Amino acid sequence: MKRMNFRLGFGLATVLLLAVAVFLSSLLGDLRGTRIDLTEDGLFTLSESAQSVLGRLAVPVQVKYYVTRQDKMPTGLKTLERDITDKLQDYSNASAGMLQFSVHDPSDDEELKELLGGKGVRPFQVQSVEKDEIGVKLIYSAITIAYKEEQEEILPQVLPGSLATLEYELVSRVFRLTQESKPVLAVYAPKPQLDPQTAGMYAQMGMQPPELPDTWEPVLQLLQEEHYDVRRVDLSAASPLPDDADALLVLGPENLNERQSWEIGRALHEGVNTLVAVQNHVYNYGAEPSGGFRITAQQRSSGLEGMLQGLGLAVRGEQLFDAESEVLSIPRTQNVMGMQMRMQEPVRAPMQIAVRGDQMNRDVPMTNRIESLFYPWGTDLVRDPARMAGLNLGCRTLFTSSQRTWRKEFSPEPLTQADVSPRGREMEKALPLAFLVDGQFPAPESARPSWPAMSDSAAAAEAPPQLAPAPGQLVLVGSSKLFEAPFVQFGQNAMLLLNSVDALALGGELIGIRSKLITQRSIKPVEAGQKLAYRIFVVALLPLLFALFGILRLVMRRKESADYQAGLQH
Repeated sequence: MKRMNFRLGFGLATVLLLAVAVFLSSLLGDLRGTRIDLTEDGLFTLSESAQSVLGRLAVPVQVKYYVTRQDKMPTGLKTLERDITDKLQDYSNASAGMLQFSVHDPSDDEELKELLGGKGVRPFQVQSVEKDEIGVKLIYSAITIAYKEEQEEILPQVLPGSLATLEYELVSRVFRLTQESKPVLAVYAPKPQLDPQTAGMYAQMGMQPPELPDTWEPVLQLLQEEHYDVRRVDLSAASPLPDDADALLVLGPENLNERQSWEIGRALHEGVNTLVAVQNHVYNYGAEPSGGFRITAQQRSSGLEGMLQGLGLAVRGEQLFDAESEVLSIPRTQNVMGMQMRMQEPVRAPMQIAVRGDQMNRDVPMTNRIESLFYPWGTDLVRDPARMAGLNLGCRTLFTSSQRTWRKEFSPEPLTQADVSPRGREMEKALPLAFLVDGQFPAPESARPSWPAMSDSAAAAEAPPQLAPAPGQLVLVGSSKLFEAPFVQFGQNAMLLLNSVDALALGGELIGIRSKLITQRSIKPVEAGQKLAYRIFVVALLPLLFALFGILRLVMRRKESADYQAGLQH
């Protein structure tokens, strides 16, 4: 009887619980769960900048996700479709439905495959681990973004590693697609030229001097890939600054004439946000027969010294050295068994300056996620607070040198060991290497000069300048090599350039999204004394602690044994 009552009660309780479960499921089934983002960089939380961009959409943006269905995916990618669609749903919610997305599987649709192939969307290979076999599968995982009549934007491969960057990759494209026109970047970046002596030698031999590779071309391509309208200018009568320029980049200026300097000053006065990267020194590495390199410096003049001085700014002319440095691979020709071989030799020198994360200004979006920069052959900057206060210009330091920096008066003589050694020197600390200046820049102090080689009649025919003052921003950097190939690929130099350009040309909206990319944290160099302390701790201290614990335990056990034996005798 008791068993029957128990079974009856258990059955009724089960039915009741099922009824409650069904009721709660129908009541709460439409509610979305809550997700908590525990990543330090907030990688899975929609940024305020992204919400602002998506919230302003007035015309629908069509996003299509082409992905192989789950049962045909490798084990490691079976949740990919869910993860991507979750993020797309977040973007759609932020846009109040103006970002419309759909999911398609092209695997069995030959017509769709052909259509996607014409757009450049093709299946790609991924490694598949099934039971005890490792193989390769061909899958689709791509996103297309369409807006009005604009050309579709394509993310050809979307993988789990893309989740952290998907917000920037997608929202930045939406942002640029919905702009009325591409932002115009005017770029002054002079092409490398042969020195006059070498060019003269070619002329004497009746030969055409070779054209040197354009070290700024990778930077121009990078900016074009970011959907900027990049216009390279010479700042000359034939190639002036465009009237519709949203920002001006002056990279590696050398011996600018008075009119070029005046035009840059005018652009600043009229509110054209500008980046100026000055290189006061370049270094030559000559291979020594006995090994090593003979390093000499050459001094340059940008031609902007007067204009910067009028703003209370200067790029210091002394050579700058920093104990925090990077290694460069310098080519040299070496005789190996009678054969001349081209080899790369690593060189560490203190003018190859490394800038670490703790030297960045975390309060400025341009640098708040930068962890590593290579600042080759650069110098530090100087500002005149009284002059800048009188002009009502604000100035913030973007990043600095380390705490172990020293200077040397410029000399064309080869560097000696004493020059590059920090021993016995009084160190400079945290010298500014880049400034962000903002406010209403003053008009050029001098009257507008005529272009060089311009006739008096042509100069008189020029329309008088009509200046229209507007507040603007200036980013001043004491190294242009920072952004020049091949150095732009070092550390996060390219990211600093893109952050700066985004801020100057677009008002900084995209920086709030770009700064959410996974931070590249660098391992700081460890001094010899610290290495020795760590070795002693690992090799000697830990075993010693274990030995002391064992001895102490042995003494305690013997004492316990002695006390036990003494108790038995009583």
